[in-house]
Amino acid sequence: MTNAFFKSSCALRVLAPAFLAVFCGSGLINADFGADVVSAGDRMVVPAITIGETSTSPSTDVTPLSNDPCSRVCVGDAAKGIAEWDVPGWANYLKLWSALASDPGNKAIRQCFGLPLGGDGQSLAAIRAARGRSAPDWIGWKPGSYAQVDTPHFQIFSRADREQTTDVAEDLERCYWVWTQAFFPLWEGRLQVARYLGQTDAVSTDELLDGLRLRLSSRKKMRVVLFRDREDYGRTLARLTGGSLQALSQSTGFYSAERRTSFFYPTESSDGTASRRHELVHQLFREATRNGLSGDVAGEQSDFWMVEGIAGYFESLTYGDRVATVGGWDSPRLQFIRHRVFARQEVVPLAALRPDGRDAAQQRGDLAQFYAFAIGYTHWLMDSDDVMARRWLYANLAALYRIPLELPDGLVATDEPNEPERGMVALLRIDNEVIRSNPNDRSIEELCLRGCLVDKTGLATIEKTDQLRWLDLTGLPIDTTTILQVVPKADQLRQLSLEACPVDDSIAAWIAVKSELEELDLSSTVCGDETVSAIGELQKLKTLWLTNTKITDAAVDAFSGLPNLRLLDLRGTAVTAQQIARLRRAHPEWTVNPN
Repeated sequence: MTNAFFKSSCALRVLAPAFLAVFCGSGLINADFGADVVSAGDRMVVPAITIGETSTSPSTDVTPLSNDPCSRVCVGDAAKGIAEWDVPGWANYLKLWSALASDPGNKAIRQCFGLPLGGDGQSLAAIRAARGRSAPDWIGWKPGSYAQVDTPHFQIFSRADREQTTDVAEDLERCYWVWTQAFFPLWEGRLQVARYLGQTDAVSTDELLDGLRLRLSSRKKMRVVLFRDREDYGRTLARLTGGSLQALSQSTGFYSAERRTSFFYPTESSDGTASRRHELVHQLFREATRNGLSGDVAGEQSDFWMVEGIAGYFESLTYGDRVATVGGWDSPRLQFIRHRVFARQEVVPLAALRPDGRDAAQQRGDLAQFYAFAIGYTHWLMDSDDVMARRWLYANLAALYRIPLELPDGLVATDEPNEPERGMVALLRIDNEVIRSNPNDRSIEELCLRGCLVDKTGLATIEKTDQLRWLDLTGLPIDTTTILQVVPKADQLRQLSLEACPVDDSIAAWIAVKSELEELDLSSTVCGDETVSAIGELQKLKTLWLTNTKITDAAVDAFSGLPNLRLLDLRGTAVTAQQIARLRRAHPEWTVNPN
């Protein structure tokens, strides 16, 4: 189950040291990672049909897939003694998808994959809807009070409206096809593909299609229940699971391995979409593989971090021009993990996560920490330059789900990758070249670059975004002009940290219109009274850090215009003790200059 609780809180503030040193077990991870910093190819790319394309004619402008999953896992390196991993059919399967992404109406490929023919060439599923009468009794819905929607791989029982249900059905099918490309060695359909496409990879698409008789099919459809809204979802799951209605209503999706069912409700939020994909991955590994779990649960005894890590990794799925990408420095989850590492100086060793099974993990005092580092390590295993790390993850997922998998020479599932903590922290500490080589292909809503080696040159290469809710540039040499270029509006900004950045009162006008801001950190900047006057317009502000700034007693009255303020830090400023005492008397509900 996923909800906002699993994301790290950003309210905790730690003054950034000049040089970071993170203790992890008995090891020391230094700030200077040198060649360990990933410079290019920090995400997985698979071909995908671009929604909104009206032409079905073939295109010659196809994005090269140098970061496709087969290449990232199977290619050997003789110099390092790494043998190739032969997974029959994987490369050719991706080749057909690349051809389909270029020519979405290709009838021969659509027939191979069982996709609908005709129309605009964009659809990935023939969707059939009828009045529902066959939902499981335990749902408690009366016959005819819901719709039953069938797609090639899913059976959906829905109380949502027709448009919402269709949108969810299409997204489930689209995600399914991305997952089959990314985790082909574990997918049940790989045996069908290998039978027809596994002989050779050194042929053209036309040669592959010549006389090809492949017709993909699945053993059983996966069940999804789509509720009318959040309240309907929370009430029903509370009844089915015995859980807290309040806690369940905060989540946005849930997969029950025991009932072999995913539960969702319609939402247009990015968090809701990410949650749906997270839970869907749980379902796909359980139901779209030939696993030997029977009645057992993956990760029940140990390595539960991997179950949640791979699902959290897939939350970063986004679609671009004829491609889908997973992972990358701009992955939403990585922003929160970066904050834990570089703000809290907190790293949990991989060896500390591995012993916990499902129950032990869910009884942890800081479950958000467990999820954060589970996802962080998975990003490193999938997105770093280390092919053996990726192979180790695939091998251990197969072992965890009891999926038969022929491993390449030299790979043993029990061998843990070298220095995973150092590798993960190095992946998080991006620089200008990483950003330049890996343009963000999603609308960024959270961006934390604290602890990174990024300056105004790197920040300027990020696509402009108006959707930011959280921006943390602590300690970076980035001035007001650059911030305004990249984030000209950001009307939804709720948390902003410019601590130790070279900004001054010229930032005041930009801050003044951030009406949604709830937390602001301008510590160790040269901002002064002019900026405080602008802050006085922020009616939703709750937390304000002005430590070591240039403000004076003249600015104090502006704070009284902040009706929701609860924490104010004026240490290291020219504000006198008398004015501090006056603020405390006038606002006993505030915490002023916290220890």
